[in-house]
Amino acid sequence: MIFNKIQICLIFVTLSFATQASDLLVNLQELRAQGRKHSKLLESDVKKINYQNKTISADTKGYKKSVYPILQENCLDCHGPKKSKGRFRVDTLDPDLLKGKHINEWLEVFDVLTNEEMPPEDEPDYHLDGKKRSLIVDWLGEEMNKASQLKKSGQDHSSFRRMTKVEYNYALQDLFGVDFDFADDLPPETLSEDGFSNSSEHLKMTAMQFQTYHELGLRALKKVTVKGDRPEAVSYYISMPELMALSKKNMMGSAKKQINKQADKLKKEGKVKAAEDLLKEEVVGIDLSKNKVNDARGVHVLDTETGKGWAYRYGYTKARWLLRPSETKPELKPTDIRAIIPWGHEMKLDIGNFLPDKGNMRVKVSVGRSEIKENQYSSLQLLFGGQTSNNASFLKRATKDNLLVHGSKDKPKFIEYDIALSEMPRNPFLRTAKLGETPTPSEVLTLKHMGNSPAQLYIDYIEIQAPVYEQWPPQSHQDIFIASDHKGEELIYASEVIKNFAEKAWVRSLNDDELSDLMGLFKTFRPQSGDFEDAVLEVLATVLASPEFLYISQSQLAGENDGELDGIALAHRLAHFLWLSLPDKELIELGKSGKLKENKNLNTQIERMLKDPRAERFVNTFTEEWLGLEGLNNLVIDKKVYPSYKDDLKEDMSSEVIEFFKEVLQTNSSIMDFLHSDYLMLNERLAKHYGIQNVYGEHFRRVSLANNPLRGGLLTASGLLTMNGNGKDSNPLKRGIWLLENVLHDPPPPAPPNVPEVDLTDPKILQMTLKERMEDHRNNDACRSCHAKIDPWGIALENYDALGQFRTVYKEQNKAVDASAYLFNKQKLDGIKGLKAYLLSDRQDQFTKAMVHKMASYALGRPLSFSDKTELEKISRNLRQQGDGLRDMIYIIANSKLFYKN
Repeated sequence: MIFNKIQICLIFVTLSFATQASDLLVNLQELRAQGRKHSKLLESDVKKINYQNKTISADTKGYKKSVYPILQENCLDCHGPKKSKGRFRVDTLDPDLLKGKHINEWLEVFDVLTNEEMPPEDEPDYHLDGKKRSLIVDWLGEEMNKASQLKKSGQDHSSFRRMTKVEYNYALQDLFGVDFDFADDLPPETLSEDGFSNSSEHLKMTAMQFQTYHELGLRALKKVTVKGDRPEAVSYYISMPELMALSKKNMMGSAKKQINKQADKLKKEGKVKAAEDLLKEEVVGIDLSKNKVNDARGVHVLDTETGKGWAYRYGYTKARWLLRPSETKPELKPTDIRAIIPWGHEMKLDIGNFLPDKGNMRVKVSVGRSEIKENQYSSLQLLFGGQTSNNASFLKRATKDNLLVHGSKDKPKFIEYDIALSEMPRNPFLRTAKLGETPTPSEVLTLKHMGNSPAQLYIDYIEIQAPVYEQWPPQSHQDIFIASDHKGEELIYASEVIKNFAEKAWVRSLNDDELSDLMGLFKTFRPQSGDFEDAVLEVLATVLASPEFLYISQSQLAGENDGELDGIALAHRLAHFLWLSLPDKELIELGKSGKLKENKNLNTQIERMLKDPRAERFVNTFTEEWLGLEGLNNLVIDKKVYPSYKDDLKEDMSSEVIEFFKEVLQTNSSIMDFLHSDYLMLNERLAKHYGIQNVYGEHFRRVSLANNPLRGGLLTASGLLTMNGNGKDSNPLKRGIWLLENVLHDPPPPAPPNVPEVDLTDPKILQMTLKERMEDHRNNDACRSCHAKIDPWGIALENYDALGQFRTVYKEQNKAVDASAYLFNKQKLDGIKGLKAYLLSDRQDQFTKAMVHKMASYALGRPLSFSDKTELEKISRNLRQQGDGLRDMIYIIANSKLFYKN
């Protein structure tokens, strides 16, 4: 084999890069170990001072004698009376952290000194040696501990709050035992500074909101209860001969037109006999024996014995493709006719306006694949919707997971779906318009062929039934209208139903006065209601709209003045932390007895709760809000720039991040895996996006990385990189801000007013790379100080495009990507490798504190304040000493003083 010079060069570069990557991976592992050894949080000689029995006073004398002279010598020229870079002055800060107003400013000084960001390396005249830096840091640390202790006794915070929209929905799901969406009409909460929706500062209620919750509660109760006798099911028994006949009826006209057109052409060419013979032939859309196959490229119905069939091209007008339900199940005879769905295509079944408003719809499909090969798969995705007119349609994925097709062409197998009709978008004209007219009232079930296989799906039978109830009344109804010997005595039975429900909803016993008040409501509602059950539901809706249900219990120990929660309140806090819902019976019983506050019992409950499927709620919600994944959902990808992009990829990007967090949690892996790991969580589609081979199927699984420092951890997750772009290209500024705020908990200062925008109409600007534009922008004095802190973090990620794929060249400017940058402390970040190396070697403690802060804020449901600083430091130190495990972090936080206090 002969290689030209370019090929040899490319091989050399590839081998060289692979060697560097392998070396770096080893280096990253070594740096991670070295960074841990240098951790300040692991130092054993930490000075512990108990201020409880001492008079706390500020050490202003020590400041004037030792600290201020250092600041005067090294800081005041840039942050003093003559010049105040970043609008920050050190000379005016009050050294009394206990009573002064500059605690936040001192925290900023503490952070930049401990991170060695100040003084800047390019200012040698102001260099701060290790001894002087330590003196300031030690003095500040001591004063902050005093201030934290003093403020803690002042109780300047509260976790008292209502449930969030998500918690309300989960609480109703657990109360009723069904996975319906009960909170879709509620607006989303305002996020806290830490990015969480469960922060107490935003979760208070007005009288009008209580009325809204009453309406929501009543609607939810009606969703899960029924009236009257068991309804008859509407049934569709769809045979393939029926679909063949339907296709033939709808496609015959166009087929005849095509034949007539061909015959006319033959006549014009003088081929009269050929034209006559053509017109005598059987009219058919597909005939494999005569290579008439154009219509076989899409969804079609085919007689596999004769090779003849018709295209299946659904259209919503005039109900031409309508399938009607049957009263009896016909006798199914063996047939060679199949409906065929090629890969990526979808078959739409017009099921009219016959479906009921609620109950399950069961869909059974007998289906097989045209060929079965190793590492290839096909699955069916179900969607429910319709089209009412040319400009109005609705569609929703009907099931969370696609179902794999295991059958073959000759031996099909049934796959079965249950779909809750109350959770589907329904046709607004379902009960008012007429079939065949516009707007059409029809609803449509769509079968979409998914997977990685070029095989076709062969369907030989479809059955649809609704409503399907496993029992009548359904269990959710029986749990509300409980069995009783007093059903014939309205007042007694109403009292039993209301008491049972209210005690479940409020997670405690009712006293006589409370039950009397609720029965008073029943007596008021009963004359106004159509029947007994309606009156009861009105009372139960009042139970769900009460503060007892909507607000999270914050009861405190009797006689205590330090805000410590009692056992029941602790059970509620733990349940909302890990399940985003009400505590179950086991938690409440332990809370009542006081045993939940014993470490052994508490840890046993945490372990039980994390193993429960409801812990998925914590994984999903915390991960999404911690990292701001909502930004990915709202981002629109420019398909002109990325023509091969499909929305399924964006869904996988989001899932990857959540699955990665779940893996770290379940295995109790180090939180440093979020910065870099030697594994990923991937499915086939995402693996292809990353260029990783031999990953097959839609499910996510752990995939080991072979010497690849360009992936691993969260920093290079495509979803997080993508959401911090604009759908066309990367955005180093957004990525930098996101990393500082969400990963390092070191948010940059707000931009000063009247900052000039980058002029994208300037041809010179358009020729610049993103990094060059940012450098040009930093030349403005008003922008320099902020961007010097932000830009390097984002520039280090510039090797990743708007979809998170690795690149070395900007296609638009045809320039090489330069992802190197210098931090404020002149630390060089050489692309993603340098970024990971720096974080692992120098910023492990900062990341630990940041994660602890985020998790604690979420767990407590309130913003953290300066008074929490000492406890947060203890949690961080404890976590590092135990090995940085994510699961351990949850145990440590739940066992901390912070978690026990209001």
